[in-house]
This record gives sequence, C-alpha cells and structure tokens, in this order.
Amino acid sequence: MKVGTDSVLLGAWVNLNSGCRVLDIGTGCGILALMAAQRGADEVVAIEIDEIASSRSVQNFMASPWKEKITGVAVSLQKFATNHQSDFDLIITNPPYFVNSLKAPEARRKLARHNDELPFEILASLSSQLLRSNGRLALILPLPEAADFQKFATLNNLHLIRSANVIPVEGKSANRMLLEFSKTTSPLFSNESITIRKGNNEYTEEYRLLTRDFYLSF
Repeated sequence: MKVGTDSVLLGAWVNLNSGCRVLDIGTGCGILALMAAQRGADEVVAIEIDEIASSRSVQNFMASPWKEKITGVAVSLQKFATNHQSDFDLIITNPPYFVNSLKAPEARRKLARHNDELPFEILASLSSQLLRSNGRLALILPLPEAADFQKFATLNNLHLIRSANVIPVEGKSANRMLLEFSKTTSPLFSNESITIRKGNNEYTEEYRLLTRDFYLSF
C-alpha cells in the first residue's frame, strides 16, 4: 500500500509526547511508525497482518535514521494482544474500514481495505486493553465510520478528547475525521477542521504547516 494523505495527516496531527511508547496497528509501508519515531517517540512497535507488507515496512525502518527505535512484527492485533496488556502510551492506526462495500478483487488489497479481520468492536476493545491508564488512541476514518467507531470506543472506556473534520478541497464537505481518544476523561474537548487543498488544487497553508516536516517539497 502506498503512502496516503490520510496517514500523513494522522501522523502529523496526533498529540505525541517525546519519550512515549507507541503501537502502530496495520503499519502497511510503515509511514505512521516512521513519523512517530521522527517526532520523538522513544519506542515504536509496528504490527502488520500481511507478511509481505510487514517485510517491506521493516526494510523502510532499517533504511531510516530511526531504525533503533522501531520494531516491525508480522502479526494480527488479536494475536499480539494475547501477550500484551497496558504496554503503550499511544496507539495510532489508519484502519481498514469498508464493511458492506464491494470487495477488492485482489486478496491483499481486500485485507488492507476491509475490516473483516479487524472489526471496530475488536479494535476498540483491544486498544483499550493495550493502553496504559492514561494512554490514548488516534485514528482517521470516513465520517459515517467515525460515528460507528465512537460507539464501540465508549463501550470500552475510550473517551473522545479531540477531533478534526478533514475537508479535501475548499468549498467541499468533510470526508474524513481525525479522532483522538483517551482512557481518562478531559473537560477540554477540542474540535477543529483541516482543509487540504485550495480550489486550484494547491495545498493550503494550514496543511503545509501541519505536514511540512514530512514532505521534501514543502
């Protein structure tokens, strides 16, 4: 899977404290794990159910300046969680979210795009298990799926503390939502919006400022 705007947005937007221990669920090419390490995470564990994708992400980790910080593991979240509990300060994920739509014809793309192997209720439950008492979960989803996930998050003691509507082009409606949950409640809920491109298809200044540390061309 190629690097996508969704992952770049999430990796740049999430609150990440230096020295924290991070879990990247479904790392794909490894972009979120690399961004977390670049931003100062002390340790990043990047899990991926697809063995080929996991192998390629490890190649990317080893070619980076942060190879000592990142460990790539070819494993499902369900299996990983059998040996871990309350281990992480932050979980980040750009999860598969298609539920009832037409399946991709190629098996590996279907695995990456559809949540058959990782339903939202399992993602919420195991994330809650893996987070420390003050840990946080951050993810990006289309708006309808974001509303669905919030229901499962609430059932698993994950409280929404921050969100952002993502507008692809000025004048259009939001099509994604960035969400950050915490195992502890916060009276200071933050809701914002981020517009990616202007009407002429150039990146907006707010998108450039948010992501400039990760693009060579900005």
